[in-house]
Amino acid sequence: MTARLRPALTAAALAAALALTAVPASAAPGRPCPPPTWKAVELGTLGGERTTPTAVNDRGQVVGRSQVADGRWHAFLWVNGVMTDLTPDAQDSTATDISDRGHVSGWVQPQPGEDSDAFVWRRGTTTVVAEGAYGTVVNERGQVGGVVAKSETWSENPFVWTAGTRVDLPPPPFPGARSVASIKDLNDKGVVLGDGEYDDDSDLAYVWSKGTFTELRDDGAVLRGVDLSNRGRVAGSVGLGGGLREAALWRGGGIVRLGALPGTASSQAYALNDKDVVVGVSAVAPGQRGTGFVWRAGVLTPVTTSGWSVATDVNERGQVAGALGSTSADLTQPFVWQGGHLQRLGRPTSDDVDVVDLSDKGHVLTVTGGFLAERGVLWTPTPAR
Repeated sequence: MTARLRPALTAAALAAALALTAVPASAAPGRPCPPPTWKAVELGTLGGERTTPTAVNDRGQVVGRSQVADGRWHAFLWVNGVMTDLTPDAQDSTATDISDRGHVSGWVQPQPGEDSDAFVWRRGTTTVVAEGAYGTVVNERGQVGGVVAKSETWSENPFVWTAGTRVDLPPPPFPGARSVASIKDLNDKGVVLGDGEYDDDSDLAYVWSKGTFTELRDDGAVLRGVDLSNRGRVAGSVGLGGGLREAALWRGGGIVRLGALPGTASSQAYALNDKDVVVGVSAVAPGQRGTGFVWRAGVLTPVTTSGWSVATDVNERGQVAGALGSTSADLTQPFVWQGGHLQRLGRPTSDDVDVVDLSDKGHVLTVTGGFLAERGVLWTPTPAR
């Protein structure tokens, strides 16, 4: 995920935003039904002060890490208002992802000074899938992807665990590649999106499938991937020089450049779905506030026409989630965009808001609050009446 920019709204814009967040009345006979609304639910903590959620599934179940009373961070599973500590005796742990069937990936440090172990949890049973490792993603088949360190080769590379069998990827087999790589994503077919560096510090990105590495390079350009679809497409960006980047899509063995919105010079894709809908942000320069976009079939569409916004996730229904604000006040709020309709969630707040996940059912998961004050908020869709 990218760091979120703090948004703002003028007093007039704030009033308009509040009006837009009101729950619509029931549709009159013969008129179209109003759009759905979302209800905010605070996740709470495991007894400490802070909670950082990481993922939500289609059942509205949330995982992440939360502080216990003595300040340690523990992996949690939140279901229907109840937060459960998945590693009550651990020194430190994090739950990183959850499937719709309830598989939870993560890592745990059992005791102070010990190495971490990657795990998968399901129905009350925790299974260590790799020692000296971190589990970062789980797919709908229950496969766990992560990174494992190999002291004998001084390397750290991705692994894929499937029903008790672990396959460790070797170091990237490209001339001049360093022996350390990380995993960015794992799709439902067991394909890995990985990245690393060359000895000259240049980008290295690849997909791995059934033992075969494919570098994401086309005509000298390298796609720095951030999201992998089940069709094997990758969203990310390519370098333009001078620190500028351009949103891009790996498709059909080559790089498709997505361009940038008018008046901007740098863009970045953050997510895509299986229909090749790509979302991201386009700005005057990297690190500056910009405008969230949706790219589909060669057309780049802004999600907002004023202020700033960032689109961070898209689901298979074409719903897009992100955060927005203006440049004249220190307020922000999450949004859902679909088919040209922008729905603001809740009321603008002076807290930082970071949209971290979006389920296919429309659950929007956010980290709200600044550094040292993070809390998890789940926005649950409710059908319009």
